[in-house]
Amino acid sequence: MKTLIVPVSGGKDSQVVLSLALKTNRPIVCVHQNTGWDHPDTYAQIDAMEKFYGVTIEHTHNKWGGMMPWLESSAGYFPNSAARGCTQRLKQEPFARWLIEKQFNAENCEIWFGMRSDESKVRADKYGDINDDDEFTLGDIASFYAGKAYEGVGAIRVRLPIVSWTTEDVFKYIRDENAPLNALYERGHLRVGCYPCFLARKAEWKAAGADPVGRQHLQQLLTLQEKWIEEKNPRKFIKVHRVWDVRDFLEGKEVRELANEECGYCSI
Repeated sequence: MKTLIVPVSGGKDSQVVLSLALKTNRPIVCVHQNTGWDHPDTYAQIDAMEKFYGVTIEHTHNKWGGMMPWLESSAGYFPNSAARGCTQRLKQEPFARWLIEKQFNAENCEIWFGMRSDESKVRADKYGDINDDDEFTLGDIASFYAGKAYEGVGAIRVRLPIVSWTTEDVFKYIRDENAPLNALYERGHLRVGCYPCFLARKAEWKAAGADPVGRQHLQQLLTLQEKWIEEKNPRKFIKVHRVWDVRDFLEGKEVRELANEECGYCSI
């Protein structure tokens, strides 16, 4: 019987996938791809999920020690829609190494992810034709895993068991289970993960600007930006959006949002 691997973000979608996986009575291994840039509420939610579901959630870590050390010592730029190295460096590479270290392969495991087609237009375009029981490979999900270096794990079979679910479906499932829910949702966040994600929409950055941890993270980014300006780094600006200034979120200003704006999505 193949082991089910469930990557757990601390958000609602992967939480439902974990619950569904447990109902299969198959061996389950849970893993959080830890970028060191999550909100403490997300880490608290992971702990709460361990207790509620009776599982252990392992953590992967990148070699830099988190988002900020990577930005400062290696990247030299802020992630944006044209340069999204954060996903590969902080999540995909550590996940691939973890799979290899655990000796997981196409013969002994399967991975269930929590992506849904109604999360954004981008995801609707990518996953809209997929059914909940369709199978493909990790390499199909992200081209990074299709490369020769990781072709062994790239062949692992993958399912998206809630790809057709709506947001309402997900919240109802969790409520019906009387399960814990990440507290960030109650404070206006639509999605959780990196806090904030460089590709998140305005609502996420605005909510982060009103949160003590979010304000600390935004100030860290601005401090690094000022350092890069002094060093004349040509890729120095936080390009989260072509019309936003990150300081506006710290100052509580009303920030214009473009029509039909969608958040980005993490390619893992």
